[in-house]
Amino acid sequence: MEISLNFEANVAKMKIEGSMTSENAHIFQDKLKEVLDSDSKLLELDFSACRNISSSGIGKLLIFYKEFLNKDGEIEIVKSSPSIYELFMTIKLNQLFTINL
Repeated sequence: MEISLNFEANVAKMKIEGSMTSENAHIFQDKLKEVLDSDSKLLELDFSACRNISSSGIGKLLIFYKEFLNKDGEIEIVKSSPSIYELFMTIKLNQLFTINL
């Protein structure tokens, strides 16, 4: 799995490529911590090149969501692969933030 992260003004843009497993979800958590420690108010996530995400990756995202919300932050999934989109819709993450295909 590879994760790129860059910041533009108060927007953090993260792209996840490959498969997020329980073995590498800590990398995702480290990148989310960078966003939390920044002045960003919006996190744009790009899952278009992500093949799958484990339950621990989803857990890391939900923990981050709660912490980021306390900082008045927002999350938007700007792109997702069809399988990731279907998964996020099935577990109703679209009730927490915007999810685009």
